[in-house]
Amino acid sequence: MGQDREATHKRLTEIWQDQSVGQLPIPGNKYILFSDLHLGNSGKADDFRDNEQALVRALQYYHGQGYSLILLGDIEEFWQFDLKDIRETYGESVYPAMCRFAPDRIVRIFGNHDSEWGALNDPATNRKSSLNPVAIKLVDAAGNPRVLLVHGHQGSTESDKNSWMSRFFVRLYKSVEPVFKIDKHSDAPKSQIASEYERIFHEWAEKNQVVIICGHSHRAIFASLSYADRLLLRVRELQKQIQDIETSKADRKKLLKDLEKAWDTFRREEAKGRRVTPAGSEPPSHGWYFNTGCGLYTDGITGIEIDNGSVSLVKWNRKPKPGEERVILQPEGGKVHSIV
Repeated sequence: MGQDREATHKRLTEIWQDQSVGQLPIPGNKYILFSDLHLGNSGKADDFRDNEQALVRALQYYHGQGYSLILLGDIEEFWQFDLKDIRETYGESVYPAMCRFAPDRIVRIFGNHDSEWGALNDPATNRKSSLNPVAIKLVDAAGNPRVLLVHGHQGSTESDKNSWMSRFFVRLYKSVEPVFKIDKHSDAPKSQIASEYERIFHEWAEKNQVVIICGHSHRAIFASLSYADRLLLRVRELQKQIQDIETSKADRKKLLKDLEKAWDTFRREEAKGRRVTPAGSEPPSHGWYFNTGCGLYTDGITGIEIDNGSVSLVKWNRKPKPGEERVILQPEGGKVHSIV
């Protein structure tokens, strides 16, 4: 995934300054953001198929809890599959669950793999779209834009400049993938190029003092740090507390147990390639960049919740244990992270 820094920054600035981009209020509202589901035909090349029920359960939960649904691009995989096949595959599960959201509670932003919608009848909203939205701005109580929602393919060489060639090879890849049993997605994508992509988006957001939430890279990022990096910060915090001479023996025992758990989890995340720090080598002073992740992980799907300005990165497990169907990955410990 090649990313042009100059082209990306230029395009994001154009979108942020575009007065025609739609706006949604932050105060008193709840939003759930999903991206990169890449719905297919349930065949071997459809990487989403095993997460179908996890998504349906999630959509039912958010509808019942009064959330609005924001589809942040690449919901369908049109580079590989035809609309007819996708609609037939998920027409009795995913699409009805999406259509339960009232028209004013569902928004679709288009990505590079589902941009063909145009004026087609959208099965997610059960209506035609007269325009092709590329972004949404979230505004504070005073009406000031604070957050930019985009899919994230802006500035991508494969999506913006050479999309026709990319589509050709993806169609070809679809035909050979089941034959050679190529595994495109694990529970942790490992592309190191993606980390450069994320740094470019973080740079723009920090420079312009704008919180940006996107998808596209398939990496779940919270407040400009990956889950692995936040675990490492937690390890260092626990080590410091253990070394404090005022820590009691009982507290030190508990801290050691917490440290062991955090350290083991960090090593697993790092081994799976999940340690990505978009901001660089040092922890950022502010969380400017968020990424929803995707719906293609082998153990479930990730998304971002926004509740009255408080944001959380959540995971819906494919085969959940009791009480672990919906897991808040970040922030940890019941803390609140606000985007306003």
